[in-house]
Amino acid sequence: MITLPKNTALRAGLYMVLCTACFVLGDSCIKYIGNTLPVGEIVAILGFLSCIFLFLLCAQQGILSEIPMIFFRSVLLRSTLDVFAGFMFILALLNMPLANMAAIMQTVPLVVAVFGIVLLGEAGGIGRVAAVIAGFLGVMFIVKPTIDSISIFEFLALGTVFMVAARDIVTKKIPAHVPLLIIALANAIFACIGGFGVGLAQGFATPQTWQLGVLLAASVFLTCGFIFIVATVRLGDLSATAPFRYSEILFAIIAGMLVFNEYPDLWAYFGMAMIIAAGLYAASLETSGVHDAKVELMPPVT
Repeated sequence: MITLPKNTALRAGLYMVLCTACFVLGDSCIKYIGNTLPVGEIVAILGFLSCIFLFLLCAQQGILSEIPMIFFRSVLLRSTLDVFAGFMFILALLNMPLANMAAIMQTVPLVVAVFGIVLLGEAGGIGRVAAVIAGFLGVMFIVKPTIDSISIFEFLALGTVFMVAARDIVTKKIPAHVPLLIIALANAIFACIGGFGVGLAQGFATPQTWQLGVLLAASVFLTCGFIFIVATVRLGDLSATAPFRYSEILFAIIAGMLVFNEYPDLWAYFGMAMIIAAGLYAASLETSGVHDAKVELMPPVT
């Protein structure tokens, strides 16, 4: 029997590592499906399976009576943004190395910081702004944009980051009494509906047994990942568990090598290191309570 650490912070870190492992496994399953099924159909099936799992979890937690909270304006907006982010993510994932995509997604907290400064009028310290710039440069080393090599998929990856950051900003507006599982269920319902709508335009293919099996596994992994991230949030501060979040890049590199024969080049590794360093530095500013010189990029929006 596995004994979990008694230290709350260490347990939260362990949950974060398990969370990143589940998300990488889920993403690997989706990437393995590749272009064998239309994207809309993939999203619809994943959303439907997630709806089943989350509905059962809500029933187990005794919160089915809270389902009408799905119609809160902030929950609806968050779910809409998440659907767009999901489509963009899958399209980019199917056409980019897994490790590169995972590394680019690690810049989301940095972009959230930018949104907070620009849109909400939050004061940004010089250290935080420097971390954002360093993270952006790290992405450039991974993507290596040139006129010949740049494609729509790199733009989709970057667009996913901004869409997820906007989603996280909206999440702050959701009332605290709305259960996290209800928010997740709303996302799953919107994904199912959105995927079906896109599928009507793309057309549907009859999935084979192995494809349904892979998508079922992806749905289980992604749902487990959400459960672990909820456990992380309840046990520890996100800034304190940030160092454990970067295990996702390690898992993605291993999965890319073993499953997809993808080997990042030296510049990509350098970019990943910059993103990790920038994220850890930004997290250290939050946990240490250090307040450096403030930089006001614009006055608060009123």
